[in-house]
Amino acid sequence: MTWIVWRQQRPVLITLAVGLVVGAATILLLRMLMINDINARNLLDCVAKGIDACQGSAVREFQNSWFDVMHVALAGMLVLPLLVGLFVGAPLFAREYEQGTHTLAFTQSVSRTRWMVTKFVVAGLPALVAVGVAQVVVRSWLLAAGKLGPFAAGPFYLTNFEGSGVSPIAYTVFAYTLGMFAGALFRRTLVAMTLTLVIFVAARFVLNGVRRLMLTPTRVVYDDPIDYRIERGPLYVDGGYLTPSGAEVDPASVSGKLNCAGRSYNTGDLVACYREHGLVKAYVDQIPVNQVMTLHLVEASIFAGAAVLFVLGSVWAVRRQV
Repeated sequence: MTWIVWRQQRPVLITLAVGLVVGAATILLLRMLMINDINARNLLDCVAKGIDACQGSAVREFQNSWFDVMHVALAGMLVLPLLVGLFVGAPLFAREYEQGTHTLAFTQSVSRTRWMVTKFVVAGLPALVAVGVAQVVVRSWLLAAGKLGPFAAGPFYLTNFEGSGVSPIAYTVFAYTLGMFAGALFRRTLVAMTLTLVIFVAARFVLNGVRRLMLTPTRVVYDDPIDYRIERGPLYVDGGYLTPSGAEVDPASVSGKLNCAGRSYNTGDLVACYREHGLVKAYVDQIPVNQVMTLHLVEASIFAGAAVLFVLGSVWAVRRQV
């Protein structure tokens, strides 16, 4: 049974393996060239310090040469799970129905459950391994760039977060099982691929929008009401002002009414003006950097839960097929 499934999935898996080898080799070559460029420009200290501490033409030239290229690699990590869902998950059962080969499988001594499990593992496990290897290779390249690369924006930056931790694996499992379920339910590869694309993109968009609400934020209070900073690194959730009683004041509610910044105040007078209007402190609610792994796990659990439902739905859809 395993051999038959392997023969059916062989073209896709060979394509996946070749793409992984070529992609990994390309990234490792770019990593080596980038490290040579860092050494040639004497930017080794800047890798740890970042562009805030290192200025000059060498830093600008390095970023012009490598920053966008590294972001392309990160974007590839965001797309790779979707490709697995489209080209591995969606055709898994749908192609069997389209070609009629499921009839032969159903008339053999092998149970439908074993048939489904074998196809699920033989096709899905190599795809997960490929995504994991790609993630490790891309991360090694970005770590070599240090604070001169995309990681300088912090772990919560969109491409950094979604390309790190357990997120790529969680996205892959979600996309794979989604495509599998759509194919088993509608029995058409093109329909399954279309639904996988639409639902996957929509789910990622929604989860990205509510990500900051998944954990209880930490509040940072500034005694100076004009010292309202959003630091690079933590994930910003909310911010505003506090009255003497500690009540929150939305910045939008005082916009255009405060009339302090437009006057010729020095810093002390500007602070006094804010306090005269009842705004004695400023605050920022944020998720600190040390909670990035927790947020990864929370989001991954949502995708894993959806994947379990897709697997159960696939079992139901296959079992009801005559």
